Amino acid sequence: MSEPILAPEEIEALMAEVAPAEQTEAIFASLPPVKQPEHVKPYRFDAGDEDTPQRYPMFVNLQERLVEMLDEQWNELFKRDISLQVSSMESLFYKDIIAVDTPQVYFVFEADSYGRMLVSFDTALIVAFVDAMLGGTGEASDSPQTLSAVELRLSERIADKLIKTLGELWRPVFPIEFELYKLDYDPQFLAVTSAMEHCFSTFFDIKLSEDLEGQMGIYYPRPFLEPMLDVLRVTVTDDTVDNDSEWTDSLIQQLSKTPAALRFELGRCQINIGAFLEMKPGDFLPLSTRANDPCSLWIDEIPLFQARPGEKDGHLAAEIIEPAQPGGI
Repeated sequence: MSEPILAPEEIEALMAEVAPAEQTEAIFASLPPVKQPEHVKPYRFDAGDEDTPQRYPMFVNLQERLVEMLDEQWNELFKRDISLQVSSMESLFYKDIIAVDTPQVYFVFEADSYGRMLVSFDTALIVAFVDAMLGGTGEASDSPQTLSAVELRLSERIADKLIKTLGELWRPVFPIEFELYKLDYDPQFLAVTSAMEHCFSTFFDIKLSEDLEGQMGIYYPRPFLEPMLDVLRVTVTDDTVDNDSEWTDSLIQQLSKTPAALRFELGRCQINIGAFLEMKPGDFLPLSTRANDPCSLWIDEIPLFQARPGEKDGHLAAEIIEPAQPGGI
């Protein structure tokens, strides 16, 4: 073992002459040198603690559900099968999101109490969408850089459809009312959030035809998601034993507010067109239901209750007798 550089009495004499701020260096000078490793790798913080979308299973589930919703809508619009899938999910700085070279069309949506979020499309995709909306085959010219005045105006209809889709997507989790704040292809003046704000970003690969592919991106600034992060942490599982009661209760609560049109059917009959055209006031139609038989109360094509026609407070009414099938209870 090597000897100290300074003897104890030398250290004591040195301490008497130096200022307190210099004493630490003097102490280290008295210690033997520390052996250094031959190869030192730079230290990196564990990326596992980063706040990424993958840490929020419900958020991931919502993006997968969005694929299903958009795929159905776009297949109908283009009248052919459209390929749509999630390519990646990550947390990005807002400044990096808007620093892209590919021509993009940006939709900025705003929601009260939440803030703003962003949806981007490759410009060629928007041109193809507009072409399909006008009855075309859904094609685009080679690498369009901007939109024409007509294309920009029709893009507002695309924004309206996105508003409805996003509202429906989030309704079981949090009822969010989206509004279009801005539509542009210059990202420098979108004013979505601050440059260094983290955004939960999802990228979707879209293939409209063999010759036309592109990407859509959806970006939620961290403050936008802050009020609902606890819910988004809920694990989505197929295990029926550990159902998430909060998600179920929220879904039932939202479904219970959905309006439904009831139809009270007194009976049916068949009549030929000639007899129908000859009908006049005072004629009767022979219905299949007897006078004392219960009638059906329907929602769309589903009979829910057996009911009896009657009167209440001067209005025609249906008195419910019993459920027609499970689900009407």
